[in-house]
Amino acid sequence: MELTSLLPNVGAPVPTDILNLDKLSDASLGEMVHAGTQLLNLIVTTMNDPTTYDTIPTFITQPGGDWNGYQPQTKSALNDQAASPEMPAKSGSDLDGVVAPENFYDTLQALGLMFGRLEHLTEAANTLYASYVSASMSEQQRYFGTPYDVSPFRDDRQYLRQTRGWSGAKTTKHLQRAPLVTHTPGGDPNVWSSHPTYPAVAESFTSGRLSAENLDRILGMHTELHDYAGACDVPPGMVDQVMAAFEPVLAEAGENVSPEELSAAKKGWMDQIAHELNADGPSPSQALRKPPDNAIKTKSFPEGGGRISINATPEVYDQFKNFVLHMLKADNTPPDIPQDIRNLIHPTDGNEHDDRNAAAQDDSVQPCEETKDESAGQSESSSDDRFPSVDEVPDNIDDLRLDDAGLAVGEDAQGNTYTANNLQDIDPLSSGQKIAAMLIGMFRTILRMDPAEIGVKKSHGASAQLVIVQDVQTAYRALGVPPLPPDVQRPPGPAGMTPPVIRRPNPDTSQHSAPGGLGPERVGDTGGHESGEPAVEGNTRFLNQFPWAPYRSEALNHGSIHPADAEILSCDSELVAQLWDGPDTVLNQKRTQRLFTVAQRRAILARDRGCQAPGCTISAVFCDIHHIKDWLAGGNTSVTNAVTLCSHHHAATHIGKWRIRKVDGFIWFQPAPWLDPYQPLLRNLYWNR
Repeated sequence: MELTSLLPNVGAPVPTDILNLDKLSDASLGEMVHAGTQLLNLIVTTMNDPTTYDTIPTFITQPGGDWNGYQPQTKSALNDQAASPEMPAKSGSDLDGVVAPENFYDTLQALGLMFGRLEHLTEAANTLYASYVSASMSEQQRYFGTPYDVSPFRDDRQYLRQTRGWSGAKTTKHLQRAPLVTHTPGGDPNVWSSHPTYPAVAESFTSGRLSAENLDRILGMHTELHDYAGACDVPPGMVDQVMAAFEPVLAEAGENVSPEELSAAKKGWMDQIAHELNADGPSPSQALRKPPDNAIKTKSFPEGGGRISINATPEVYDQFKNFVLHMLKADNTPPDIPQDIRNLIHPTDGNEHDDRNAAAQDDSVQPCEETKDESAGQSESSSDDRFPSVDEVPDNIDDLRLDDAGLAVGEDAQGNTYTANNLQDIDPLSSGQKIAAMLIGMFRTILRMDPAEIGVKKSHGASAQLVIVQDVQTAYRALGVPPLPPDVQRPPGPAGMTPPVIRRPNPDTSQHSAPGGLGPERVGDTGGHESGEPAVEGNTRFLNQFPWAPYRSEALNHGSIHPADAEILSCDSELVAQLWDGPDTVLNQKRTQRLFTVAQRRAILARDRGCQAPGCTISAVFCDIHHIKDWLAGGNTSVTNAVTLCSHHHAATHIGKWRIRKVDGFIWFQPAPWLDPYQPLLRNLYWNR
């Protein structure tokens, strides 16, 4: 058979006799690549022939046969069946088992396994090739044959894009992978710096067990954690130490789960690792560059429509997903909420008493007519000729500018007025952010209302309130309980991380395939119980090998949420802390008592009428209620310890942009020194004239 030529006619022809495995050990790298490419070319040519499909072996149905772990029937049994054509075929309902063909390696299942391995190995070979190119850039004339009088390649990216035809994204991926999962080309194997950063992940990738998609997710975690460390002043060595301890879990997970599953797990691992690196620091989503800003973005289309989008922060997006989860249940069946948490949040024996108290307080607090008139005046004064027409609204809502720069909307403690333009210099608030704050406020208002009042769905008798579940050590401040004794606290850093168990060998098999083998495990001795029968071995409950509770912080039904993101929700959500003993045993739990009652909320909104942050003109109906003295710091849930804030300024207060101070009964806002080094005390003049 004449093989297709793959290389230009330069130098001696490439030997092809290395297809003889006896000569494989003496073959050069180029000879092996040439042989492998020729074989792959033959494979594709063969598969492209439509008649090849008819040669694919199939599984055989046989009375008494057992397709349980690829146990093939003996040749004699098959021959006996072939020699008895008079034996009537059984119907599908009579079939007792399925038997694999002897040449299992030719079946579609085996071909899929091998093609998967081939795909992974090809990605690994390209990454290794990229590392070779990077190491050769300083000697281009020697390795690439570029003449002295020709401008050399600018860098390895340019060389790979021009000679391999790769896209910019593909080139970047291979070059970013190389130092983390390959040995330094030409480096000393005895020098640690020549080894890949993640040897276990590298071995899995270069052996073909780890896909490139999962590898990129693992390496993305490496990059994001180092960016997080830089943003939060965490020593980079701590990140490397944590990742080294976590690497076996990453390698095992990458080999056994889909990219989607790994991405979902990565979010939780990132939150946990970040919390262990800096327990008082922000979440990764807050600290990394280009954070979400909860600002509405719009884009007009030529046909008259447009796109409306919002890059939401984790706490806002979790609330949105929670609302969607309830509203899209078309059959009116509620999402799954464990019975113990339902009872904890909404005790059945105390509802009537709470309802009576709420009703009594509702009657005692009614907004006065003067307040209503003033609110109406505010609305009328804001609807004037300065507002642009529909045709004048810009393509991007952030470009919308109103003629209110000179409007006095704030004052300091000495009575000096601040215009909207002055306050915009201290804490900019774009039009998109302002509109988004209103929409977020409307959404949160719906969640806070009684479901029966507005006709939205309930979940086990509860409104669509987001529920956050944390372990006691993480949530002790929010619960108002003393911290755990030092001897039962989770140790900081890698020592306090409990890697998940992802895979264990089949306990019923006496013989397993080698790690990373192409074929499935073959079942041997069943080891003591029938196939399909539940097997319970050892203790029936999990035995925690550590004296402390594992880390846990998640929004129920939605997944991981960093404790720093959860604290932003502390004014308006339920927090349930659970003491876990292993993966499936709750020893104890407690819920918070932090929500303002309906009567308190009405009194606060009637008093404030709108967001009290200096310069903000968002009315109270779109706002949250914030504890002036933080609930986590022991503040009471009372009218005097509350202030109305829009979602934008609520988040800004929690992250330290503004400090709220109460002086002689007045509420003042003090900007952080990095916003205004003079730190004046400011109040909202728009709602407090």
